[in-house]
Amino acid sequence: MVFATIGAGAAQMSAVLLTLTLKATELNADGAATILAISSGIVGLITLVALPVLGSMSDRSRSRFGRRRPFLVAAAVFFILGGFLLVTATSVPLFVLAHAVINLGFIATVVTATALLADQIPANKRGPASAFVSLGTPMGALLGTVIALPFGADLVPLIGIPTAIAVIAVLLLAVVLRDPQFEQRRARRSLGELLSVFWVNPLKFPNFAWVFTSRMLVFSGVAALNGFQAIYLLQSVGLAPAGLGGAILLTVVVNTGISLAVAPAIGRLSDRLNVRKPFIVAAAVILGVGLVLASMAPSFGWYLAAAGVVALGQGVYFAVELALATSVVPDPDNPAKDLAIFKIADNLPVSFVSAAAPFLLAIGVGTSGGQNFAALFVTGAVAAIVGGLSILFVRGAR
Repeated sequence: MVFATIGAGAAQMSAVLLTLTLKATELNADGAATILAISSGIVGLITLVALPVLGSMSDRSRSRFGRRRPFLVAAAVFFILGGFLLVTATSVPLFVLAHAVINLGFIATVVTATALLADQIPANKRGPASAFVSLGTPMGALLGTVIALPFGADLVPLIGIPTAIAVIAVLLLAVVLRDPQFEQRRARRSLGELLSVFWVNPLKFPNFAWVFTSRMLVFSGVAALNGFQAIYLLQSVGLAPAGLGGAILLTVVVNTGISLAVAPAIGRLSDRLNVRKPFIVAAAVILGVGLVLASMAPSFGWYLAAAGVVALGQGVYFAVELALATSVVPDPDNPAKDLAIFKIADNLPVSFVSAAAPFLLAIGVGTSGGQNFAALFVTGAVAAIVGGLSILFVRGAR
């Protein structure tokens, strides 16, 4: 499961961080930013629909190959097709299609891995497993970034190698997975039941609603930093453009390294103590402190230290939060759809932060120019801390 999420993260994040930009520049250097914005917007909307749909389809699967395995095979096909399209795209529509197909491979993998966490791992042993699965994407981002270093701007290896890793990883999980076939026929669903795929009633399942809200607020804090760190380093910290690539790579290494060092140990401790909520509150507070420190960074060294504090908070959060989510799904026997809705909380914050950022960055600036990154990061810190505290409203879980 972990290898599959790392492989999927390598294919998807190497595209997001590098190869989509290179390809967009190849198609139209002057309009590359617009192409990326259009593609990201379209793919973002597709993601919001695809997550619960694929989750529901997986829960209802009656394939003789198992309930989850067909979606791993589909993920491998998506990665191959998306990688090929991205290398060969000669127009913006093909570029957007490639981006969407790669993202569908990532979604299919993450939905399946998250469902397997609930399907096959006992509730009192999910801490380390949920930590590693949650860290699969940043670990994949690091792997994809390291792979890119020797190849410059050569798109064939930059796309082909992460794609190959993803395909091998998800197919390996498909081969070794013990995935029982569900033979009981499913009743046809009404229109209302089909539409219910896209939500969970917060009044009927308040625990799930609070966990979703908590994650969305915490990830809003993370999105505030990740989405604007490059421009912040250039405009406020004074980093030279030539050193930006190396600086971003260093922040990825620090983030992944600290999170990976912390999360498994915290996950085991959480399992042993049989508590989740205190760790989530602590993680949110640590993350908020890191964001405040980042907002005051006078140098890249200070910013890197602040990013390390944020990574510490993320590591503690990743260690326990997904494990808690798997314990509050409305239908434990069919968890894929609900956990897929839960994963939407990873994506919505990007849209919220993007919409709010122009107003926050303009606070107090007036005619002097510049950007108020402190307002953005401190608001993100407040959101993260409130998100951590909101987990206390979850009942029946410690």
